[in-house]
Amino acid sequence: MALWRLDLVLLAARATGSTFARGGTARWRLLGEIVLFCAILGGTWRALPWKPRPAHDAAVLVLGLAAGWAAEAWGTRLGLWHYYTGERPPLWIVPAWPLGAALIDRLGERARSRFGRAPAAAYWGTALAVTAGCLAFSGPWLGAPAGWLGAAAVAAALFSSRDPGADAWPLWAGLACVFFADLWGTTNGCWAYWLRGRPGGLWLGIGFGMAFDAAVALGCLRAARAAVSAA
Repeated sequence: MALWRLDLVLLAARATGSTFARGGTARWRLLGEIVLFCAILGGTWRALPWKPRPAHDAAVLVLGLAAGWAAEAWGTRLGLWHYYTGERPPLWIVPAWPLGAALIDRLGERARSRFGRAPAAAYWGTALAVTAGCLAFSGPWLGAPAGWLGAAAVAAALFSSRDPGADAWPLWAGLACVFFADLWGTTNGCWAYWLRGRPGGLWLGIGFGMAFDAAVALGCLRAARAAVSAA
């Protein structure tokens, strides 16, 4: 992807060098963003090799790629968020979705193997909170059919669970992973949610990203399990 969009890589390198040269607070903020990005990559590198399941993993990657493109097209075309390149959607961000889904799958499985099944009530409480957060953030667009489409996808992913004790861990892992990813992406200006610039808008946007992305990832993981079982 970097080779395909070398122009963006060079632009980021120039911006990084310019910010570092300014020194002061800007330099320290940049260093913090670099440390966070490296921690995300390092955590992903360590987690993904744990107990590979080729058929399941392939299904997760394919479904994550398709769902990622649909999610990015939905959000950017509605105006819920936008990227600094102005693309709707930018294809260079789409591969992050299958990689993120695979990471969430690994972390969820590791948590379940260590702590056992979660209480069903805890899952349903989280599902209700996630759905409410998505609806509140997307409120201005719910008058249009396209706005309800995303809300329906979130509800379907969350409330079709037949095993909430197992689904709780990947949902919680998704919320945690997306928090760090969105913290990195929003603070460095890679993308911004529509409430950016309003009081608390940055954190409200990150909260929406956590809820929406985690629900979509959980839907992909459940669909992957169903597809492998059917095969």
